Amino acid sequence: MKVTALGMGMCFFLPTHVFSAALETSNQSIAPFLQPNHYAEFSTAIIDADISGKTLRPDENNPSTFSETSTQDFIHSFYISNAVLKFQAAPHWSIGLIYNQPFVTDVGYAFEPVSSSPVNLVNAVRFKMDTHNLTTLLGYQPDSAWNFYGGLSYQTLDTQLKISGQSMGIQADYIASMDKDSALGWLAGISYQIPKYALKTSLSYRSKIQHTPQFYEQTSSIPAIPVLNLSSEQYISIETPQSLNLEFQSGITPRNVVYTSLRWVNWKNFKMVSPLMSLGKATPVNLVDYQKNQLSATLGLAHIFNERWTSALDIGMDSGISNPASTLSPSDGYYSFGIGGFYNVQSNLFIAGGVKYFRLNKAKVEQNQDGSGNLFGVLSSVNNNKAIAYGLKVGYRF
Repeated sequence: MKVTALGMGMCFFLPTHVFSAALETSNQSIAPFLQPNHYAEFSTAIIDADISGKTLRPDENNPSTFSETSTQDFIHSFYISNAVLKFQAAPHWSIGLIYNQPFVTDVGYAFEPVSSSPVNLVNAVRFKMDTHNLTTLLGYQPDSAWNFYGGLSYQTLDTQLKISGQSMGIQADYIASMDKDSALGWLAGISYQIPKYALKTSLSYRSKIQHTPQFYEQTSSIPAIPVLNLSSEQYISIETPQSLNLEFQSGITPRNVVYTSLRWVNWKNFKMVSPLMSLGKATPVNLVDYQKNQLSATLGLAHIFNERWTSALDIGMDSGISNPASTLSPSDGYYSFGIGGFYNVQSNLFIAGGVKYFRLNKAKVEQNQDGSGNLFGVLSSVNNNKAIAYGLKVGYRF
């Protein structure tokens, strides 16, 4: 089978896998590191989500009774970037650097005061988390088919959180932030390829990364009530999850390549505990946690039109993490459809782009929540939510 040499390893890495379960925005693929010879790549993506629902709010004249109120869109649009630099240092040895943003979220909403209410009922939240990964890789190729690789990941973590509520004339705020923390993890994997048939497969494991940042918390009220005005500065533990990636592609005709990827992420061990709100409680209060591990999959087909143009279509699914419906977790997995392609500007330079549509599954509504999300606002119903990701990538071989 003769497949046009267009670097088909890049087809399943179009920059559109950017909206997954929990806080994940990247599948952390190492596919660019498996490109032949020297290689550099930069990609960026914008995520535009339309996510809303309904929540129960105290009645404006009787705070002991509740009525259903529609929320606004509470996921802000954001963008992420990835960069890769790979060198074939010797015939059997390669080294590389991969930068990405694996876990990102930006939740913000405010239910405006009810103009006719004597107590101006308000509820507002802002939660932002950002991580940056820089991974160093060393690969060993005993022959043209096999590649054994491993390396270290340097990760930074930063988050800010503010929850405001007003009821019965009392404004209460909870504010939390942390010092930017950095920690190390590791990865290892194996790859096998037969370039003649555009066949390439890889299995990669990334370890968990344990962060211990200084966590600052404060509660306050207006008017001031001593029991509601507290503060805390303590070290907490946050473990970003371990994961396993399986990626595969193969030529099926001289101008068509099928590709797929499977990803498992250990979200059940991820927790963000509030020491301040846990005071005097037998069970720690989790600001964020997840009930189930994530499993996601993508299946696609790439078609080679000529030496310059290639297109790709794929479908995907995500199992979700089974959290009850809240403004932190309004969806529970998704189904997706993506379209993209790349254009060879020169034999060693290409531009790729893609668009992916996500149909988000509704999370289960549970009004009596003990788990993650209840501090952010329990949803009484979830709308038919969706998200669209737009991606652009440039690759250069040298």
